[in-house]
Amino acid sequence: MRLQTVNMIKRYKKEAQKAFNQAKYDLALKFYSLALSIDPSDIDLKVGAVLCDFAKEDEDEAISLFDFYLSSSLLGSDKNELYDEILETINYEDDFFISLLESINDFTNSVENGVEFNDFLEIAKQRGDMKRSLEDVMFSAKIIINSKEDMMDFIALLFKYDFKDEALVYLENAINIYPGDTYFEEKFRELAKRKYI
Repeated sequence: MRLQTVNMIKRYKKEAQKAFNQAKYDLALKFYSLALSIDPSDIDLKVGAVLCDFAKEDEDEAISLFDFYLSSSLLGSDKNELYDEILETINYEDDFFISLLESINDFTNSVENGVEFNDFLEIAKQRGDMKRSLEDVMFSAKIIINSKEDMMDFIALLFKYDFKDEALVYLENAINIYPGDTYFEEKFRELAKRKYI
């Protein structure tokens, strides 16, 4: 991983922890999601994102678990075990979140550590809440995009549902993947006309 990418993840993580400590859980979740879009395997980011979501149900317990995770990991405890322990401790009353994770887990058994974009669209359609599906999937799995068209559709969804920072990260990555390709520049202008930007 390039130094610039590592520094970006560190910056997002720092901003996320700062927002979490200020009880700005939606903002913290956005920063965790941005970092997870770059490194979806980072346990610190997964824990933070899960606890941001959980804080909406039980703020005091989420803060306690966050402190427990930070102090235990500093003392050398295995982060994967801590993550599993936190997931077991949290008793979600939100069946939507649990069913989404179960659906993603079904797909990730066949698609290595990710969910195909079209499969994600099916999951979101079944649940009837695209914004919540986008929010949850960004920290629980990576989106596997197989074409320029799917990439742009995903970016457009992110803009439409107010995940503008995440969308710009994907758009920037797409422009780097396809240098000199006018497709993404044209789509960027199209998004601007739709007032997503």
